[in-house]
Amino acid sequence: MSYNKIGYYQLNNLIENRVPFLFFNYGTDLTPWYTSIQKLHVEAWQVMLTESQTQSELDSRKIPKDFAILLLCPDGKQSERIAKDLEKKGYTNVYLIDGGYQQMVTDRG
Repeated sequence: MSYNKIGYYQLNNLIENRVPFLFFNYGTDLTPWYTSIQKLHVEAWQVMLTESQTQSELDSRKIPKDFAILLLCPDGKQSERIAKDLEKKGYTNVYLIDGGYQQMVTDRG
C-alpha cells in the first residue's frame, strides 16, 4: 500500500466535481484561487494546520482510515513524510500534491 501523488489538474478536477476529501494544507490557502461553488468546496474541506496537528485533527473529526485525505505543503517533502506516517497508522486513501504548492503554481501558470 502506498500513497498517491497527484498534480494541480487532478486536484482541480476533484474540486470542480466536488468530490469529498479532507484537504490538509500545510502552507498557502487555496480558496483565493477559486470562485463560487469551487471556493465553497475548498472552504468546506480545507484545513490549515501544522504537521504536529495532523493526527489530533484526524482524531477530532473521527475520520475513517479509508476516507480520502489530500496533503499539500510548500514543496511536497513535508507531505511525503506525513503520508508515510499516515500509511503506517493504517490510512489507506492518502494523496499528496507532487512537488507541493511550488509545482502547483508552475502548473497553474
